[in-house]
This record gives sequence, C-alpha cells and structure tokens, in this order.
Amino acid sequence: MSGAGPSRRRRSRSAFSDGRAPATPANALGLPEQPGELLAAAAAELDAAWRRTADGLAGTDALLLDEQGRLHTAALPAVPDPPSLIDLRRQVEAMLPAVDLPELVLEVMGWQPGFGAAFTAASGGTGRLEDLPISLAAALCKQALNVGYTPIAADTAALSRARLSHVDQNYLRPENYAAANAALITAQAEIPLAQAWGGGLVAAVDGMRFVVPVRSIHTRPNPRYFGQRRRGATWLNMISDQAVGTAGRVVAGTPRDSLHLIDLIYSQDGGRRPEVVVTDTGSYSDIVFGLLTLLGSTTARRWPTCPMPSYGAPTRPPTTAR
Repeated sequence: MSGAGPSRRRRSRSAFSDGRAPATPANALGLPEQPGELLAAAAAELDAAWRRTADGLAGTDALLLDEQGRLHTAALPAVPDPPSLIDLRRQVEAMLPAVDLPELVLEVMGWQPGFGAAFTAASGGTGRLEDLPISLAAALCKQALNVGYTPIAADTAALSRARLSHVDQNYLRPENYAAANAALITAQAEIPLAQAWGGGLVAAVDGMRFVVPVRSIHTRPNPRYFGQRRRGATWLNMISDQAVGTAGRVVAGTPRDSLHLIDLIYSQDGGRRPEVVVTDTGSYSDIVFGLLTLLGSTTARRWPTCPMPSYGAPTRPPTTAR
C-alpha cells in the first residue's frame, strides 16, 4: 500500500506534463466539471417547453386543465374510413401471399445470406450438413412457436428429429441470434420505406410478461400478472423508428423496466444508438432519465396526465400527477 500513492502521483504529474486533463467521468462524457451550467440549460429548456405547451392550449375548447394540473381532452368524433382506404386495404390483403412460416424464413435467408451464415456450429468449424438451411428454418420455427419437434419433423434427413435436435443444440445460440438480427437490422435500414419512417435515432422500449410453466432462474412470482401460484418472466424489447427490433433481453419476474433500460440500449444487436428513447411508466425513473441525459440521450415518456406548473421558477411535475 505504501508504494501505491507515489506511483499514482507520478502518473498524475505525467498526464499534466503532457497537456492532457486527468481522466474523470465528466471528461469522458464531455460534460462540464461544475453542474451549474448543465442544470441552467436544462431548466431553460424545460421552462420553454412549458410555455410552448401553454401557448398551444390557448383558444381551444378541446383541451382543459383542472386545478390539479391534469390535462383533459374532449371526446373526438369518429371519422369513418373513406372508400379509397377500404379499397386499398382490400387490395393489399389480396396481394399478400399465403406462405408457411418455414418457407418465409428460407426466403429471408435467400435475400440476406448473412442471416443464415450467422448460425455457426458451436465447435467453430464450417458446417458440412447437407440442406442445413432447411434444418435451420425448421428449428427456428420450432423455437419461435414453442411447438416441439413433432409438428415439424419429417421423414427426410434435413427434418429428422435427430438432425433438428443437433441443430437446435449446436447452432441456435444467443450470440448467433444477435449476429443474425444484426444482418436483418442492416437490411431493414436500407429499405426506402424504413428510411422514410425514421433514421434509427428514435426507439421505443417496452416489456412483455410471459407465464413460464417450468422452473427457471429467470422466473419470479407476481399474482397480478401470473396468478397466485404461477411464475413468469419479462421480455424487454427495443424497437427503432425503422420498425425493427434492435435489442432484447429476458428479465426475471416483473421488476421495473427502467432498471434494465440502459443495459438494453448499450447491448444492441445492431443499428444506430438511439438519441430519443420513448418509454411508458414502467420504463421511466428520474434516475434513469438523468443518466440517459448525461450519456447524450433523451427519454420521452408517454405521460398519462399533463401537469402544468405555474410560471416562474422551473419546477418538476408533482408526484401525484405522474
């Protein structure tokens, strides 16, 4: 311990002599050393947002703020679908081909060779199985539909139960799924329609609850979602504004999604890291909001109510209005 102090001092003097600032979290994140400047800018931005919102509410009867600062909207009359939209919907449905799911997976493998090539053998060697894409498509559908081997096995070498079991155990691994999804994310970003939807810098994060009937380290009890005696897990998923899933993970039980939000963002399979993250109440917390702000992202929460503080010093919404 006695030699650790001088060594650190020598490294510190060397950093200053080279003209480099010492490494600190603020320097790494490109933030000022004193928080006053950052907080003042955030307060001004918040105050301007409140004022823009108030100006937009003026002169309309469709929106009303009550004494508690909650926003109420008037019921909007239903607008019937025009005949042109009904006809377009009918034409699009008629154009969609009726295909089996394994055939669709095989077609995607033909479009994007990187998708099928991502499923490599656990041994690290080159796969030499004949008709491996057929076995992969069948095994992927078996896992996706959770149907077991019986509905997909057949009297062919590529679809035998032994072949499907081998492919399931040696090719369908988490790292391979991530690599295959990265190929699909890249392909989706090149579609003109997806580019019209967005640039991949806005993403939505939400969790889906599933009952798990078998024992697993990823399950926890929650009577509200799973009943009194059953356990379940949460699939936390992130979808970009280009309509493609960029990250996902299994979370034990039903904890607040916000506890895993940053991990999800920094473990994407592919695509651009989002600058704006849209969440619901389960994925929001003040701490995560602050951490994402320091990391250069913005959290856009879907608010169930719209509290409006009085003008003056910027104030955050009251807790009861969240």
